[in-house]
Amino acid sequence: MTKMKKVLALGLAGVLAVGFAACSNSASDDKNTNTQTATAKTGMAIISQIKDDEYNKSATALEIDSVAAAVLVDADGKIIDVKIDEAQTKPDLTKDNGNVSDLRTKLDKKEDYGMKGASQIGKEWYEQVAAFEAWAKGKTADEVKAGVDDTGYASDADLKAGCTIYAGGFTSVVAKAIANATECGASATDTLKLSLTTQKYYESNETNLQYDTDYAAVTTDADGKVTSCIIDASQAKCTIANGEFTVEKGEYKSKKELKEEYGMKGTSPIGKEWYEQAAAFENWCKGKTADEIKACYGDDMSASDADLKAGCTITISSIAENTAKAATK
Repeated sequence: MTKMKKVLALGLAGVLAVGFAACSNSASDDKNTNTQTATAKTGMAIISQIKDDEYNKSATALEIDSVAAAVLVDADGKIIDVKIDEAQTKPDLTKDNGNVSDLRTKLDKKEDYGMKGASQIGKEWYEQVAAFEAWAKGKTADEVKAGVDDTGYASDADLKAGCTIYAGGFTSVVAKAIANATECGASATDTLKLSLTTQKYYESNETNLQYDTDYAAVTTDADGKVTSCIIDASQAKCTIANGEFTVEKGEYKSKKELKEEYGMKGTSPIGKEWYEQAAAFENWCKGKTADEIKACYGDDMSASDADLKAGCTITISSIAENTAKAATK
């Protein structure tokens, strides 16, 4: 090799090393450096809204919907894999003061969701979503959005054959997830997974009802170790007064989307906002198994792992459990 070729080779190697290191500080991200496996981008998006219950539009009933999508995309922005789920919560003050006994997602409910009998094609919600996911693979965001008409229902014949439910929310959230996607450790051969977990809380002597949903999109390698991780959370807060809900209806942001607006930095012992601490958790998860992630917190529900605690002091128990749940799907 000539002297000039050696200089060019060394320079190119340096550029590649800097570009790869910029994705993460985790040493575990060195996987695939000696292989030809293509890298891929991981993305997640959430669209949440509070609205009147479709079947009960009184002030005593609400519907809280959060549709989420995780994507694995290639360098051309085409979908390698996609996962979709939806948390649909319907608190009703006439039923045990806003109690919702079943907080499972639509996907987790499977046959219990009860759509098959009313479906034009005799398919349950989870089956129609699986058809949408299969149809979306290999497509770009624009191609996905072009699969539905102005009413939000499938116009593409192949999609319509397996998905006759309203799909406008799916196309919007998938396109948003693709736009959010970044190279953060995944390869094109990794397995993509998504998990949503909703919990109910009361505050201020049961005058403030709150539904919190944790989201986790992870990719895992053949050994079950996490190669990329994205988390987020949404909080639907509903004030109860005189037997009615007082709440601002419409779309609302997730904690990550709120960024500085979430207002945690001033009370944080490490001076970090929620989204910054979430990023530290995501980075820490790389290279770990589901069991290792579940073991990261102590009795106080905050991080017990020293490396994690350095960048993440928020209550981490529900986040860790949901992320571990995603990794084992």
